[in-house]
Amino acid sequence: MANTQAPVRRLLGIALALGCSLPLGLQARDEPPAAAAPGPWWSTALTLQAQPLANPSGGLQQSASWMQQLTLDLELGRDLNKPAADWQEADHWRGHLELSLVNGQPDWWERIGAAFPLQGTANPSGLWLSEASVERRPGKGSLGVKVGLFSLDPNWVTAPVMNAYVHSVLNEALNLNVEGVPLNPAVAPGVQLSWTPGTEGRWGTWQLGGFWLEPVDELAGLFGVNPGLPPSRGSAQLLQWRYARLPGWEQARSPLAHADGPVPRQLPPPLLQLGGLLVRPGTAGGSTGALTGTVTLAAPLPVGLDNRLWLGVNAGQERPDNPVPLFLAGGWLSQGLLPGRRRDVLAIGYGHSRLNPQGLPAGTWGSSGQEGVLEVNYSWLVNEQLSLQPVVQLILHPDGRSTDPILATGLGFTLRF
Repeated sequence: MANTQAPVRRLLGIALALGCSLPLGLQARDEPPAAAAPGPWWSTALTLQAQPLANPSGGLQQSASWMQQLTLDLELGRDLNKPAADWQEADHWRGHLELSLVNGQPDWWERIGAAFPLQGTANPSGLWLSEASVERRPGKGSLGVKVGLFSLDPNWVTAPVMNAYVHSVLNEALNLNVEGVPLNPAVAPGVQLSWTPGTEGRWGTWQLGGFWLEPVDELAGLFGVNPGLPPSRGSAQLLQWRYARLPGWEQARSPLAHADGPVPRQLPPPLLQLGGLLVRPGTAGGSTGALTGTVTLAAPLPVGLDNRLWLGVNAGQERPDNPVPLFLAGGWLSQGLLPGRRRDVLAIGYGHSRLNPQGLPAGTWGSSGQEGVLEVNYSWLVNEQLSLQPVVQLILHPDGRSTDPILATGLGFTLRF
C-alpha cells in the first residue's frame, strides 16, 4: 500500500510546485472576471428659462412682462447609464420628481387684451410640484407603465417640435383648454400604459391613460401657489397612437454630415401623433371630447442643414367647458440656416384659435370669434449650457376683436446646469 501511495504523493507535489510557479496572470484566467462597477443611481438637471416680452404697438396698453421658470428634475433608478439592450427588469424602473419655481407677471396677456398668454411660462408665481411619478420604461421591450402625479404634456398631445416656440398656443398641447385637464406645471393623479408591438416601433406605439381631475387645484396649491384654476371634477381618459417610422426617420438618428465634421441634430425626428380625449362628467355636466393630431415631416429643402415642416389640429365639442373647440397650427424649423451657425435653429409658426362664445360670460370674446398668432424666433446656441432666443409675435384679432394686431418682441434665454 505504501508503495502505491508514494508515486501519488510525488505527482501531487509536482502539480503544486508548478501551480505556485505560474505567472499571476495565468492563474487569474481560471477566476471569474470582476463585475463592472454599477453606474449612477440618480441624476439631476436644473433649467432656467426666461421669456421677457414687450408690445411696442397694439393692444389695450403698451407694456412689458418678464416670466421665468426654474425647473429641478430628479431621476432615480438602478444604473442609469446601462444600455437598454442590457437591462434586467429592475433597470426598467425609474422614479421622477420635478419642481418648478415660476416668477413674473402671469396676467400680462390679459392686461394688453390678448385671449391667450404670449409666454409658455405664464403661470401663477410660486413653487409647483410638476411631477412625482414611478415609470417602467420599455427599453428594447414593448410595455411601458407610468403612475403618479403628472401633467398631460409632454407625453400627450404635444409634439416635440412645438418646444421650439414661445407663445403658449404653439408651445403647449395644441391650445387644449378643456377645463380641469392638467397642463404643465399643474398635475393630477394619473396612470399611463404604452405598448409598442413589433421591433423598433414598426407598428407605432399605443398609449392609454387616465387622470382623476378633482385634486388638480389642491395639488397646484400644495406649496402656497394661488393657481386660479377653474373647479375640476370627474376624470379624463386618453388614447393616442404615435408613429415614428416616417420618411427620414433613419437619417434622423445620425449626426448631420458637414465638411468640417459631423454636426449634432437639434431638430426632433419625424413623428405622427393621433389621439382623443374624453372628460366626464365635465364641469358643465355631461362629457366633453376632443380629437388631436400632429405630423412632423423631414423636409429636403435647399436651405439650411436640416428642416422640419409640421401641422397640428385640435377639434373638440363646442361646450361651455371648452373655450377653444377648434385650433389649427403649422410651422417650419430650419437648422444651420446661417453660415457658421450650424447648431442654431430658426422657427416660424402660426396658430389659429376659434373662440367658443359659450366658453366665457357673454361679451367677453370680441365679435370676430377668433384669434391668430404668427411667431418667428431664432435659437442661438452660445454653448452647451446657454442659448438665446430673440422672438417676434404678431397677434391677429386679439381676444376676438376686430382691432389692430398686437406686435410683441423680446429676447429670451435658457440656461442649463
